Amino acid sequence: MTEIMALSTLHQLHGEVDYYTYDHLSQIIRQFAPDVLAVELTPADLKARKAQRIKQEYQHSVFPLLDELQCEAVALEPSEPEYSELVQLAKKSVEDFGKNNPAAMEQFSLYARTLYDVLLNWWRSPIDVNSPETDRHFEIKHRYQNKLFGKDEETGWERWNQHFLKQILATVERFPQGRLLIVVGAEHAYWLRMRLREQEGVALLEAETVLSEMAFER
Repeated sequence: MTEIMALSTLHQLHGEVDYYTYDHLSQIIRQFAPDVLAVELTPADLKARKAQRIKQEYQHSVFPLLDELQCEAVALEPSEPEYSELVQLAKKSVEDFGKNNPAAMEQFSLYARTLYDVLLNWWRSPIDVNSPETDRHFEIKHRYQNKLFGKDEETGWERWNQHFLKQILATVERFPQGRLLIVVGAEHAYWLRMRLREQEGVALLEAETVLSEMAFER
């Protein structure tokens, strides 16, 4: 059975907080010692090890460890043209909603900003970022977001995450006794954890427990 952990990342915010830095992320990956890293990149960006503007954990933590640990890496994001299709689907739904409902758009923007302000001040360690409490906040956010922005937003979000899941399950088939670490933005992690708990042949290691065993504290 494949052991899997989904690890929530904070993208560029790792460089702005002291409780979950790029060094902490590197430490977790080293200690987990995966056979495979599933990463939130396109196949082209992974192959080129392209520096990311938002997802800066790749150039700071992930790419250097691929050589050090000599583990395989799997890209979770779709290639073109599906990548642009899904991005545009979500982008258009947000633009249309903002154009037609500017007051409601401002309310949602205030909610999203406030949510991140609260979380960034509440989080005190990688355990908090990977906790069930955080997952619940992001699940609520995306349920609200999908209903607010409409069918295209929900379709784009589901197809994006389903693509992630498809790549993960294909990797499980290739490494039936392996150890797989999914490195993914915190807003995607709740969705993947929910679906992976339902899969046969997968032993989902709860990140909160694993990080506690690595001696991180809340």
